[in-house]
Amino acid sequence: KNRAWARFQAVETRLSTMAAEEFLKDRHWKTLPERLERLCEALNDWDAENGSPELACSFSSDPVESRRQCMTAAIMARSDVRLLKAFQKLLEQTLKARQDPDAMVDEGKMFENLRLLGWIRPQGMLQQSLLAALHRTILKWVRATISKDFESEGLYDQIKEYQNTIVLPWLKDLVGPERFKADEWTQRIEFTCAECYCTVRNEEIFDLVADYPDSHAAVVELKHVLELTKMHSAMGQSLKQTLIRRLNHPGAGTNQIIDVYINTIKVLREIDPSDRLLQVVAEPVRNYLRRRHNTVRCIITSLTDAEVGGELYEELRRQDARPLEHNSGDSDDEEEEPTFDWKPPPPISKQKGGFFDNIGLVGSSSNGGDILSILVSIYGSKELFVDEYRLMLADKLLANLDFNTDKEVHTLELLKLRFGELSMRNCEIMIKDTEDSKRIISNIHHTLKAKYSSPEHSDEFQFDPSIFDAAIVSHIFWPALQNEQFKHHPRLQSGLDQFGAEYARLKNPRRLVWMNQLGTVELELDVLEEQEDGTVSVETQEFSVPPFLATLISHFEDKDEWTVEELSNETGIPEHVIQKRMGYWVGHRVLQLQPPSTYVVATQEHLLAGGEGDHHMAIEEDDHQAVSVAAQEEGDIAVYESYICGMLNTHGQLPLERIHNTLKMFVTGSDIQYKTPQQLSRLLQQLCKQDKLECGPDGMYKLVKK
Repeated sequence: KNRAWARFQAVETRLSTMAAEEFLKDRHWKTLPERLERLCEALNDWDAENGSPELACSFSSDPVESRRQCMTAAIMARSDVRLLKAFQKLLEQTLKARQDPDAMVDEGKMFENLRLLGWIRPQGMLQQSLLAALHRTILKWVRATISKDFESEGLYDQIKEYQNTIVLPWLKDLVGPERFKADEWTQRIEFTCAECYCTVRNEEIFDLVADYPDSHAAVVELKHVLELTKMHSAMGQSLKQTLIRRLNHPGAGTNQIIDVYINTIKVLREIDPSDRLLQVVAEPVRNYLRRRHNTVRCIITSLTDAEVGGELYEELRRQDARPLEHNSGDSDDEEEEPTFDWKPPPPISKQKGGFFDNIGLVGSSSNGGDILSILVSIYGSKELFVDEYRLMLADKLLANLDFNTDKEVHTLELLKLRFGELSMRNCEIMIKDTEDSKRIISNIHHTLKAKYSSPEHSDEFQFDPSIFDAAIVSHIFWPALQNEQFKHHPRLQSGLDQFGAEYARLKNPRRLVWMNQLGTVELELDVLEEQEDGTVSVETQEFSVPPFLATLISHFEDKDEWTVEELSNETGIPEHVIQKRMGYWVGHRVLQLQPPSTYVVATQEHLLAGGEGDHHMAIEEDDHQAVSVAAQEEGDIAVYESYICGMLNTHGQLPLERIHNTLKMFVTGSDIQYKTPQQLSRLLQQLCKQDKLECGPDGMYKLVKK
């Protein structure tokens, strides 16, 4: 015990121990310069030749270096992380002071003392604190300079100027010219500044992508800096996670997701023309778009609708656009024969593994294609898009009351350049039907008008038959249309019969089959309106309504009061449907409801008493949509079922993949779209539930034996 106590007393009385305890009495960072001064004075006054106990703890053959290391060891043994953080704070403050030309800071003596103590050498006690202070200060300055500024040019040049005029001179004063050159501080600070630039841009990479092309200057600059730092992986990972968080949820609109996805393609192609980065970053967005039910419709709408416009509308009108078949080749295919000057695609970076391990595992169909081909490759088939355009075109043509197809013809010709003439054949016939309809109804109107004007035939007509128009379609080439039959009002039906009879005479032996639910009827009705002075007047208003609503209101010309049951008997429509549709006329104050189920023409007293109005005024969406989606899907299922049953009857049992590949051979290019493997799997499960097929444990499908 006495020997250990003596050893402890010897250590406590060493000059290095006493100097360390004196240095660590005050923990505040602001007093560090004064404490460093006193520490260095103690080091210089240290006489190691007077039998000091330090001689037994020699760290170096150089007595001065030995005393310095002994002093450092004593301080490190008695300090904690707070000392290193205090020095980091001090270094940050001195570096920030260099940014202010009016700041008066005497840092020369402090720097000299740090060099004397050797604490800022590569293996020194404060090396990590120095690096942390540099990175923290530079990052803060870079963030204040470039954050959210995507349009200004030369931002990285400003950072380099800050590096050359502020950081590097400060470092040279701190470590000294010799150590500054030997430790290659210039190269290290250049990389730190570039790294901080990439860090700030990675934090706001989603906003940079969303603002493209306004952020083109920032994208070009980021590409240059990424080539210096090789931080493509960090940037790609940041963008990928941000896209998933901001887009892959129900609250994001499909059009918004598509717009950001298109911008992502453009930005990443600017940074990496090889598309390898794009494959990994954008794959989650592609998968999510594939699962959204309205993705195809949104893409087709953006392609063809000038009001929606956007990138896709311009994409369809590109002069250098190529057919989609030419963009669907493998990424290794070349358009031209290789020569001795051939060079591989520019690399993303030299690093391998990690984030880029997934390259090659995700779909590579986007390589080298334009924007439209990449969007089509989400589903792997252009038939889905052609069929969706066909449905939309049917609605547009049937809603086109003046039969003007110039716009549709122009759009169709552009689509034929991209999707191929054969794929757009049905759409071409649909437009031709519309153009032919205009010519046919002109001839019919001319004939009927002549009969209507002649005295011998005038009794056959209740009103001018030329007010009837008809879109005459070849139903084989059109998608399934809504065909809910009901009985028109006799006056309306007589006009349709006369029109159909004249068509049969003109186009014998063809006959017209009317789709009663489709079309538009323009009416003029006398409606009661309340004026500003409280009086009620009769005003003539125009209405454009579906045929069924026109039939309902026409019955009130015969008598002023109808029950729901009577209207149901007259039209052949269920009572609950009539009650729902009559809300339109009640809402416009043309009719009024007398409970429980009687409708009468609205009166002045009813209006002044505050009768119903402005309720249920919107026409049902189904009334505006000519195409019957349910009928279309039902027809698709029937066709697929016949193909599948025929295959299984021939081969006995087949797996899902074999059935899908066979369907693609037979169904591609027909009037219906072929299913993806996932869609086909759901169809097969549906057929299994209907006891038409059965699936074994090995995944083989076969017909149910009855």
